Amino acid sequence: MARIAKASIEAVVAAADMVEIVGLHTQLKKAGRNFSGLCPFHQEKTPSFSVDPVEKLYYCFGCGEGGDVLSFVQKKENLDFSGAVEYLGERYGIALEYEETSARGAAERRRRERLRALLEQACSYYERVLWQGRAAGATAARDYLQVRGLTEQTARAFRLGYSRGGWQHLRDGALQKGYTEQELSDAGLAVAGKRGSVYDRFRGRLMFPLADERGRVLGFGARALGDEKPKYLNSPETPLYHKSEALFGLDKAKPAAGSQDRVYVVEGYTDVLALVQAGVTNVVASMGTALTEQQVQRLARLTRNVYLCFDADAAGLGAMGRALVLARRLGVTMHVVRVPEGLDPADLMLAGHSGDEFRELAENAQTLLQFQVRSVLSSHDLAKPDQRTRAFTLLRGVLAEAADPLERDDEVRYVADRLSLSEESVRYLLSTAGASAGGRPAAQSERQSPAAAAAASAGERLLTGVHELEVRFLAACLAVPVKGRAFLATIDESFFASPPTRAAFGQVSARLKPADAGENQQTGASAQERPEGESEVFSEVVIRSQRESFDDRVAEELFLRLQEAKVSRLVNKLKIAVRTDETGTCEAQLVELEAMRRKLRESIRLIPVEE
Repeated sequence: MARIAKASIEAVVAAADMVEIVGLHTQLKKAGRNFSGLCPFHQEKTPSFSVDPVEKLYYCFGCGEGGDVLSFVQKKENLDFSGAVEYLGERYGIALEYEETSARGAAERRRRERLRALLEQACSYYERVLWQGRAAGATAARDYLQVRGLTEQTARAFRLGYSRGGWQHLRDGALQKGYTEQELSDAGLAVAGKRGSVYDRFRGRLMFPLADERGRVLGFGARALGDEKPKYLNSPETPLYHKSEALFGLDKAKPAAGSQDRVYVVEGYTDVLALVQAGVTNVVASMGTALTEQQVQRLARLTRNVYLCFDADAAGLGAMGRALVLARRLGVTMHVVRVPEGLDPADLMLAGHSGDEFRELAENAQTLLQFQVRSVLSSHDLAKPDQRTRAFTLLRGVLAEAADPLERDDEVRYVADRLSLSEESVRYLLSTAGASAGGRPAAQSERQSPAAAAAASAGERLLTGVHELEVRFLAACLAVPVKGRAFLATIDESFFASPPTRAAFGQVSARLKPADAGENQQTGASAQERPEGESEVFSEVVIRSQRESFDDRVAEELFLRLQEAKVSRLVNKLKIAVRTDETGTCEAQLVELEAMRRKLRESIRLIPVEE
């Protein structure tokens, strides 16, 4: 795979505006030389998230997330290192250079770039046909939008277009621009005919571009305006477009979804357009009712609060049941927004309702678990024993998917009331029925998700005294550079207990080198890959050096404690080794180290206490 040239990475980092990038996900306020705000990585009410706009670093004192501008983009946009560099390069107009590692990799990268360019030009072509074309089909498409209550401004914002009714309009234009029939097929824009030549896949249809989080066109959804079948035709699977990941309007919904900490999921394109036109901008369409795991993962990168607005038909109910499983597995909280029966969000807006009225419906939304429980109970005649038994069987499966034990308890009480049973009886039936059916007990914990495991790991690091000592020592070295430079010159990475703090030691040492001692590698931005946790720890060190009060006395005490911690680790190892050492060497070393530790502790005790 092609590696991005170091010079390009450095140019991207230099051009990136850290406050602007972070500000897409949380509101920041000036706080001294830095900016602060609510953490975009965990829910909190009091700001504990700090951003250094000069160093382009961030750190949360609540959850321990930290890093530089590239790691922030990687985490929030779910990109790898190269993807984050490309994202920022595109945003700030930096042309990237690549160091190709193989001819095949270079060819594949160029191929994908040409497919992206072809899709972009196709989208622009469809737009021109819709708004400038005089053909009857384009007029009919504009009339359809008007009937649906959608303005030209809204349609243009989402880059809607129209594909002409002929067989080779797009094909001929693309070939004239130097694209090949194979590229047209690979982009999902053309279909091979019986005679070998290709023809346009989309003909006589209203075109909806399907873009990724960065707004890059990956494919199209196309709606017939007459009786043609199928009514909706989407791009096929291509090297760029994957139906299981597609969410219409995702790039437009990102800012509002992050700032409002919720996203609405509707079924169709026009539902999104109508709501956005009414001022509800944090909305996407699943283009069908069955949410996939990949779609929920993409939504979870924006917010953990997802509001579903699907039809309450059999397909919609089934989709919500599957969504409940995904919500538990991926740690997402889901609600169900109920619009008046027989209407979808687009119909609701067309009928004269406002965006504020839709938001009011959302504020009264049931959680997905509540909706599922009430749907099961309302669809059975609970006065009949067989219906009660059938309902309870379904409820057992629903309640087993509850992620929140408190909410599950509430629903158990609700079920007990509706079935005229005691709460204890319902719990007994749930536990025994689950066991007899071969399922796991309701209380059995699930394996942690990667996000939960990462959060737990960050918490463990924060609670570990050794980690705290090492980070504070390095922060003190930056805050008191004369002392810090002298201290660092006498130690090596063996004084640090974990790979992330050892890496931070190297970065701090490099930063404090005199200007003529070599190039400063303070950000490590040119690395294509970095060890897990390295960026977070260095960011924590830098930001703590600015926020906490350090002086020569504090720095000296931390240096002594760092030495004591290393000696204590060696003492503990020798105490184990001495049990099997028959030469007496380990015992002699142990005596020497314990004497050294006593001396260090005495030196710490003699440091004057600040009054």
